[in-house]
Amino acid sequence: MHADPMVTTSAVAIVAGVCGQVISRRLRIPAILPLLITGVLLGPSVLELIDPASLGSGLRVLVGFAVAIILFEGGLSLKPSAFRTAGRAIRNLVTIGALMTWGGCALAARWLFPDLGWEMAILFGALVIVTGPTVIQPLLYMVRPRQRVADVLRGEAILIDPIGALLAVLVLEFLVEADDAGTGHVFWAFFQRVGVGVLLGGGCALLLSWVLRRPKILARDLRNLAVVAAAIGSYALSESLLGESGVLTVTLAGFLLGWMHPPGLEQVEEFKGQLTLMMVSIVFVLLSANLELSGLLDLGWPGVGLVLAIIFIVRPATIFSCTTGTELTLNEKLFLSWIAPRGIVAAAVSSLFALVLESKGEPGGRVVMNMTFAVIAGTVVLQAPTARFVAKRLKVLEDQANGILFVGANRVARGLARALHRAGFPIQLLDTSSYQVEQARKMGMNATRINAVDPLMIERLDLHGIGHMIAATPSDSLNRLAVQIYADVFGRENVRTLRMSNSPQDDESTDEPTYLSGDRVMWEELARSFEQDREVLTAEVDQDLNVDELGELIEDAIPLLAYDAKGNLKFLEGGSQLSKGDLLFYLSPGKPSLEIDQEAVVEA
Repeated sequence: MHADPMVTTSAVAIVAGVCGQVISRRLRIPAILPLLITGVLLGPSVLELIDPASLGSGLRVLVGFAVAIILFEGGLSLKPSAFRTAGRAIRNLVTIGALMTWGGCALAARWLFPDLGWEMAILFGALVIVTGPTVIQPLLYMVRPRQRVADVLRGEAILIDPIGALLAVLVLEFLVEADDAGTGHVFWAFFQRVGVGVLLGGGCALLLSWVLRRPKILARDLRNLAVVAAAIGSYALSESLLGESGVLTVTLAGFLLGWMHPPGLEQVEEFKGQLTLMMVSIVFVLLSANLELSGLLDLGWPGVGLVLAIIFIVRPATIFSCTTGTELTLNEKLFLSWIAPRGIVAAAVSSLFALVLESKGEPGGRVVMNMTFAVIAGTVVLQAPTARFVAKRLKVLEDQANGILFVGANRVARGLARALHRAGFPIQLLDTSSYQVEQARKMGMNATRINAVDPLMIERLDLHGIGHMIAATPSDSLNRLAVQIYADVFGRENVRTLRMSNSPQDDESTDEPTYLSGDRVMWEELARSFEQDREVLTAEVDQDLNVDELGELIEDAIPLLAYDAKGNLKFLEGGSQLSKGDLLFYLSPGKPSLEIDQEAVVEA
């Protein structure tokens, strides 16, 4: 009995995709790179363990659904607030910038590959317009540039995907239909696709928002599945009405749904993020396996020159042209010029087009696909490892990040975060409980329903202004896990947890986390204190003193943390020093009868 090649290909692609994600997480690089290498190695060109051709037309269907889910999830993650800080730059990049990238890449391809012809060069230019959130979002998480720079890159990546795909479709229509149907028909079909995308995308978002706001219609445990079904269904309906219109439909549907933000959307985003991760992993391995290694190598030095021309000529020219008159500084423009890795949408669309062109007897489609994958590999290899170094040299990393991320939104976390919020410091609370998150939001604080220890969800967080973490859940094991995870994000010295009454006492353990305020206060004690209406108060220290002396001067007061005059956070452990001018946060005394003593130590 011989193994079915479809089963073997599917199973190996799934396992290889997950392994690629594990490798990328360990090496802290975009997953596209290990997935690309894995797919080529396992494909017919090398080990012959994966044969995408065995899937037949199923490969095209799978790629289409994957693109639908990826673009819908990308639309959800694009927040309207980004347009308030970088709207003009984003608008220019996805309009004028798209056209400039298209033309520049086409010219470079035609010059370096004269045998390709103008038609195929123009098709290639349209395919490599896109960047994509699947590669940009991990880079932003690792680099953490200034907010407006991050907003530009994120907004461009999400909106440019459907625009690039539609332009590529327009070019493909010219190649395969213009001679028979005429130019007017091609342009009319293009505008029809835009119309279908706008109508179906808007309708899908309105319907989903209406349903999600009515729990009697849709049970809570069915929300995730319903949204996924709606995304795929709207994509399929759009494609059935007019081919290649689905990309705009799902992107617009996701963006509008995120903008309307119905209840429970965070839970949907978390599920969609995990599903997107799986789809990207499987599909990119299959598409990479479909490459012929000899075809990539045949590109030779002209292929290298093409990648370098796009990185060092086309991208900078586009950025500087599209950001003229904006608030972006020269260094910020230089950084934006360096960051433009291509991702899954470019790979998927180029692969599909290669199949279409081959069926029409046009061999140039395979060459264009190889060129596209060369650009994907080249931009990721050059830009991903160097992004933070370039940002640091250009001094575009986010300014002083003195805010605090709280893992947990319970009474204790809210009590601590509220004092910081009132003092004007950035705070963010994460919790899986909708009730706890809603309570924090009612107090005016930034809270998100999310699994705070899911690395995939962490990559999606907007951590602007946040440079520290306090784990404040009632679970000691969860707090310890949070400390381990966020130590990689903020640095070990910037993460703390609250000691629990059942916390291990082995202080010599290398895994022992650093506790907020040492042993002076435990989570249970804070919970009781907040139930008794004690608060975290702030005061300006007017003399130098040791933190251990505060309890003697203000009876029952427990110092928690402080900010110095420059805005640097101090976690107050045993023996810590307070300096004149520090802003102190402390748990208020049980009896408010010590006003005179307080004034002797601090100026409230």
